[in-house]
Amino acid sequence: MKNLDGKKLPTVEQVEKIMAEYGKSSIKDFADRFGIEEVVVEATIDSLRHLRRISNKDSMSVMACYRDDRLDSIVRCAGSKHGYE
Repeated sequence: MKNLDGKKLPTVEQVEKIMAEYGKSSIKDFADRFGIEEVVVEATIDSLRHLRRISNKDSMSVMACYRDDRLDSIVRCAGSKHGYE
C-alpha cells in the first residue's frame, strides 16, 4: 500500500459511494467530489479489491463497526456493511 501519512482519508460513507459507483465514475471524479487526492482514491480501490465476500452473512452477529484512522480499517468497515470481510 502506498504511504498515505498526512493525507486526508475518505469516510466510510465515501468508500461506500466508491464501491457503488466504481466503473461509472473516474478516480479523478471521486477525488474532486470528496476533496481527497487521487492517490488516496487509488489506494482505496486497491484495498477494496482485497475484500472477500462473507460466505454466510446470516451467521454473523450484528455489531457496531469499530475502526481506527487507517485506510484499511475504513475500507473494512464499509465492506462489512455490504457483506465483505
